[in-house]
Amino acid sequence: MIINRVWSMPSSQTFTIKPIRELLTRYIKNPEKWIDPFAGYNSPAYWSNDLDESAKTLYHTEASVFCRHLLYQLKMVESFEWGLFDPPYSARQITEHYKAVGHQADMVDTSNTFYSRVLVYMAKLIKSGGYLIHCGWNSNGYGKSNGFEIVEILLVAHGGQHHDTIVTVEIKI
Repeated sequence: MIINRVWSMPSSQTFTIKPIRELLTRYIKNPEKWIDPFAGYNSPAYWSNDLDESAKTLYHTEASVFCRHLLYQLKMVESFEWGLFDPPYSARQITEHYKAVGHQADMVDTSNTFYSRVLVYMAKLIKSGGYLIHCGWNSNGYGKSNGFEIVEILLVAHGGQHHDTIVTVEIKI
């Protein structure tokens, strides 16, 4: 497993942070084979989604709805080589993001099931040998019990009282 720690200025747009952008550039081969249920404004993934309708994404719906649509309506089981998972990192960020786009976050949205209800579908969408790149404040990733193994961790320190951004790269085994 590769572990690197670097320093960079923080940004709410994760994929614009230089060392994270560089990590993605190393892995991006074919954006059409990427899925991102929380794409925001700077995702390299073609199959992209964000609740914010001003984001230039293919879909604008709740992340688990997006993943279920790809899985069950479009029958894209194990169709993706890459998955990006860069959700809001805390209950407060979830609430603020939902409010900014005119939605009301409920108890389920601000619980741990917010993440797991998306990841359960993403695991089915990513093919064996494919990768899941998880951004957040921990390196838990999706885990061995769900068929993934960590191959790389990037710790991006931001200084002061900012949380590090932790990027975990996992392969589906």
